[in-house]
Amino acid sequence: MPTWPKDTKASTLNVDQGSDQISQARADILQNITNVNTIIDTFDIQPDSAGQPANGDLLQYNSTSGTWRPVAQSSISAGASANIVVFDSTVNEDSAGGGSDYDGTFTVTGGGSITTSTNTLTIPAGIFVLKSLGKLFPTSNGTAPYEADEIDIKLIDNTGAVLASSQRYKSLTTTIFFGFDTHFTLASQTTCRIEIDIDDKQGFVTTYQLPPMLFLKIS
Repeated sequence: MPTWPKDTKASTLNVDQGSDQISQARADILQNITNVNTIIDTFDIQPDSAGQPANGDLLQYNSTSGTWRPVAQSSISAGASANIVVFDSTVNEDSAGGGSDYDGTFTVTGGGSITTSTNTLTIPAGIFVLKSLGKLFPTSNGTAPYEADEIDIKLIDNTGAVLASSQRYKSLTTTIFFGFDTHFTLASQTTCRIEIDIDDKQGFVTTYQLPPMLFLKIS
């Protein structure tokens, strides 16, 4: 990394009067050019991809290039933060037995950096605790899932890897859906989706409202 020109400021002694001679100011002019070039070499403002820095980008030091470069705020780990993600739409059971992606929208609140685009979530790098909020598994008919019901909700990244799976508690007669209660780690900002596999074997419920999810970023 170039040495920041804090201690090499040029003098204005030979350039502050109309009668000053250019020949006497040449050393100061050269020092100013050198200082400007050092600043240019320190800040590589052009981002890695084509185009100008985006609104809200921050500068981050890159030890490989020895320069400060613009990065998206969402890519910077800034300690603990949290988002609550709400499913805007209900979901239906699939008697065929196959999983399908949630195709509704989300509402995201809180001080974290999770964003949404239609049916996907963009999650920044970090270590996350993921929990479902609210009562067990509310349904449109007010009937709880039964033991024979198959309920499986997954958070999946853009490579198809499962980051988190829903948990269930099985008693003697029923299987109660608790949602997410786990943690996962992302090395970089990642676009994720929710996969749902609901098979109502009792025939009582066809429409479900998934509880909100709490994404707690701990580092």
